[in-house]
This record gives sequence, structure tokens and C-alpha cells, in this order.
Amino acid sequence: MKRIFAALGTMALVGTLAAAPAGATNGMDMIGYGTRSIGMGGADVAVAGDASNVSGNPAAVSEATPSSANIGVTLLMPKMSVTHYTQSGPDSVDGEAQYFPMPQLGYVHRLKDSGLAIGLGLYAQGGMGVDFKGLNTGMGTTDQLTSQVSFMRLNPIVSYKLNDAVTLGGTLMIGYSSCKFSVYPNTYSAGQDGKPGTRDDFAGMDVTGLDGWGLAGRVGAQVKVGSMVRLGATYTSESTIKLDSGNARLNFGGMKVNYDAELADFTWPQEAEAGVAVTPAKGLTVAADVKWINWSATIDQPKLKMSNPDSAGVPTENTATFDMAWDDQWVYAIGVEYVVNPMHTLRAGFNYGKSPVPDANLNPLFPATVEKHLTLGYGLTLGQWGINLAYEHAFENTQVNNNAANMFGAGLEVSHSQNTVSLDATYRY
Repeated sequence: MKRIFAALGTMALVGTLAAAPAGATNGMDMIGYGTRSIGMGGADVAVAGDASNVSGNPAAVSEATPSSANIGVTLLMPKMSVTHYTQSGPDSVDGEAQYFPMPQLGYVHRLKDSGLAIGLGLYAQGGMGVDFKGLNTGMGTTDQLTSQVSFMRLNPIVSYKLNDAVTLGGTLMIGYSSCKFSVYPNTYSAGQDGKPGTRDDFAGMDVTGLDGWGLAGRVGAQVKVGSMVRLGATYTSESTIKLDSGNARLNFGGMKVNYDAELADFTWPQEAEAGVAVTPAKGLTVAADVKWINWSATIDQPKLKMSNPDSAGVPTENTATFDMAWDDQWVYAIGVEYVVNPMHTLRAGFNYGKSPVPDANLNPLFPATVEKHLTLGYGLTLGQWGINLAYEHAFENTQVNNNAANMFGAGLEVSHSQNTVSLDATYRY
């Protein structure tokens, strides 16, 4: 058994490092982490957990069985479309089909004759991205817009059960993020004045290799109130991530020039979440959460800084600023879990978070705009094994940018919907 889990763990690690999540749900965050959580709409902060909960409330794992190990994968399938306006009129393009696996790995051990539990989790936090091909640039070319932002975390966890009512937990969150994007990389325009080298020139860009490590922390608590009610809360600090060591390839028409690149002022925000779980009848749990995500402090005006060109006769430094100015987000989740019998469990949930992207700053490269999510879940228990399956549908949301200053033209329209399937297995021993 240990060899099996070692092999599964290695596979999950390799898969996570290779994953480039391109779906966005609550901004750039998943609505839930772990199949059980997704099946309940992400309402899990007050729900007791095991190794499948290592990415949630760190206090939840204190009531796990003596030991448990979990492995799972979530498959994101976003659907995008964009309509923008050029001098020749509107141009509408559907995004390419994308399928992104996001593995999760967890382990929890409760120390014998102690209220202490320790654990370790590895999972994809979230991300976003697009793949639009065949766009009319309005500069006499047909080109593409692509982006991929991914963020994964490694969480060592400590949880302590103070008494029968109160448990506390904390985790250090070691994060790794990567980013790449392209904006009309095969296009160059001398602008309206027709003179190369002036301020209205357009040079397409292809940016790759941006990545960085960062740290954050999360603390959590759960409190039992009588036999039917459990309260939960977490606070997660802002991550400190610097995305550098990248390459920006700029198209200057007659030549393409490589710059060293870094993306500043783009990171993951602090969050606060609180919730309640109620068991009004045997086998039935109803949970509700509310979460605040401080996007405004971390996604404002990211700057791509370029330096050290590999060719002469071009600017030695360039800066591209993305005016994003995201709003803070309030997310509301409600979930239901019903244990039909010792073998079968059913789940359902709903999650809503208003898009953090202001209409006036809508950009087809970073369309984290979906708001409403409906989820279903199923759990199968076979002895020491628990197998969970969940489905999530993010309903289509369309936003329109009527800001004439945006490079895609006033009336820019982006539509985004998403399907997600999650499967995991937990072994308790």
C-alpha cells in the first residue's frame, strides 16, 4: 500500500508541476479544493475533514481518522468567446477547446493519545487563461491572443484539538506561480503616422517563462455549538510572489527582439472566510460560507518590465502596463450533504461571487468573469476507501467594455462559461 501511494504521489507531483490551469471561477480561485468541497459548492470551512481537506480549513483535519491519504484530479474545461471592433467592423471568435488537469495530493496523521494532527497538501490553487486564434487585429493581419496563469501550493499543516468543542489549525503555504501570454505576436504596425519608431507604433509580443515562488500563511478554527452546529473560520495572508526570469519577444517588423522580462504587481490576495455547518437530521449536513477576497490590493496595474534586448537599435527598456484594477470579491456558498447509507453519499451546492473584473477594464487576456456555479457530488465508501466524484457548471457570464481607450475597441465583449469534473480517492487507516 505504501508503494502504491508513493507512486501515486509522484504522479500527482509531476502532474501538478505540469498543470497550467486556465479556468477562472471566483476570480482566479477555484470555488473549492477537493472533490467533496466542490460537490458542496465550496461550502466547507465548518465541515470536518480528512486528507481530502488539506487545502481548506487547517483546523478541520484534527478529527480525521488516525491516518489518511488522498489523491485526486480536477479537470477544468473553460469555454470562451470574444467580440471586438476594428475599422472594418465587429470580429467574433470562439476560444480554442482547452482541458486542464489539476491534481491534488494530501496526507494527514493524528498523533496517538493527543489532540495534535499533522498533514501535508499539494494542490493547484487556481489560474486563468485563453486561447483565441484567427483574430482580425485591425492592422491588416490575423493573429492570436493567448494567456496562461497558474498557481500551486504546498501546505504543511498543524492542527490541535483544544477540547471537545474547539480546534485550531495553521499552515505555511509555499506557492509557485507561472505565467505566459501573447498579444498579436506576428503583427507590427507603424501606427497612423506610418513612421516606424514613433510613439504610436504597435509591436506584438510573446512572453514566456515568467515564474516565481512565494510564501503565505493560513490560520483556521472550528467550534462546535451543541450537537448540531459547527462554526468555522479561516484567514489567509497575501502571497509574496515575484514573477521574473521570463522572456519577452517583441515584433519590430523587420526583426524580432528578445528581452529579459518580469511581471511586477501581480500576486495572490489575502482572504477571510467564515461559515456554519448544521446537522438537522441524521446523515444530513447543510453548510454555508461567505468569503472575502482582496483582489484590489494585488491585481491593480501589473507591469511587464523588459530590459537587456539581444539586438541593437531598439529601446533598451520597455514597460507594458495592464490597467486591470480588479474589485474585491464577496463569495457566497451553500452546500448539502446527505449520507443515504454507509456506502452512498449525495451532495449538491451553489456558489456565487460577482466578477471582480470592472467592465471598463475588461481584457480578453484575463477574463476571470464567471459568477454562478451549480455543483453535484457523489461519495462511495468501500471499507477503508472513500471515492468521491463531483461536477461543477459555471454558467455563462458576458461582460462588455465600452471604454474607447482600450486597444480592442469600445464594445469589447467577452463571454465565459466552464465545466469542471473532479475525482478523488481517500484511504483511511
